[in-house]
Amino acid sequence: MQELTPLILAIHMEPSRLMRLAFTAAALKIRVLPVDQTSWGQPLGALCGLMPLRSTSSSVQVGEEMLVMAFLDDTQLDLLLQALRDSGLAPIRLKAVLTPVNQNWNCGQLYTALRDEANAMKAQKGAKA
Repeated sequence: MQELTPLILAIHMEPSRLMRLAFTAAALKIRVLPVDQTSWGQPLGALCGLMPLRSTSSSVQVGEEMLVMAFLDDTQLDLLLQALRDSGLAPIRLKAVLTPVNQNWNCGQLYTALRDEANAMKAQKGAKA
């Protein structure tokens, strides 16, 4: 089986932050793929090259920047997260690793799941304070 190149899908990211992300990731030999709004309806797995692109609706909405990290081993993931902190790009609130479950989701579905999870964690922290 062919080894897949480490990849970050950068979704809803402003150009200056995208450029800093690409520079930071390149130092770790991780490719950054900006995902523009016209592709937000595609399955994440298709955007990562695991399946064919589909005909989709363009009405998918994403309200803030997200990263989807694919094909990174644990060491690469740890190094990337540290590099994001060191470069001043962190915090990026909505991050995910591509999984067999979410590879079939589009950017809007992932956004909803990550946003809801982040809001629930924030509420839980507030309840403990």
